[in-house]
Amino acid sequence: MNIPKIDFRNPKIRNAGIVILIGLAGVLLLYQMPLKTRQKALKELNEKQKKKQNELNVILAMKPQRNKLVKDLSHDSLRLDSLKSIFPDQKEIPKLIRDVTRVAHASGIHTRKFNPLPDLEKEYYIENRYSLSVIGGYHQLAHFISFLANLPLLVNLSDVSLMANPEMQRTIEEHENHGTPIQTVSVSFTMTTFSSKR
Repeated sequence: MNIPKIDFRNPKIRNAGIVILIGLAGVLLLYQMPLKTRQKALKELNEKQKKKQNELNVILAMKPQRNKLVKDLSHDSLRLDSLKSIFPDQKEIPKLIRDVTRVAHASGIHTRKFNPLPDLEKEYYIENRYSLSVIGGYHQLAHFISFLANLPLLVNLSDVSLMANPEMQRTIEEHENHGTPIQTVSVSFTMTTFSSKR
């Protein structure tokens, strides 16, 4: 087979070759532009994926710490609830009256007076004060004070005044007639509980 020779000196062939070359260059440029745009977008996506993968690796590395923090938070929350029962956010007079009445009944003491006094505000807490007066036997009084010490609240007793019950003769007669306990002492004191300042 004989391939004809192309003579580029011929202006018709030369012009046709130039047109074909320009056309090929144009097609190549048209193909290259979207390709470069796509390559740039692909590069950006790869960079984003790498950044996200690094963030995920950091998160996965912190997961054991998170689990420990969740466990610690749960433990601390239980501890805070326990501390709130000792040192509440606000004074709870009805609950305190129920607790004191229950404790008095359990120890055989009779409550004669339970009066709230003005609160004393300190720098970080509030002293909730109450004036109490009770009557009962000496040993029952010791049990009563012991039960107060075991309340979930912090309780301080001050200004304690202990004296013989002025109605002791009547309680002796009631004991002889009905078998009720003899109430030998009358005690008045100031009871202080504490609540946190908000």
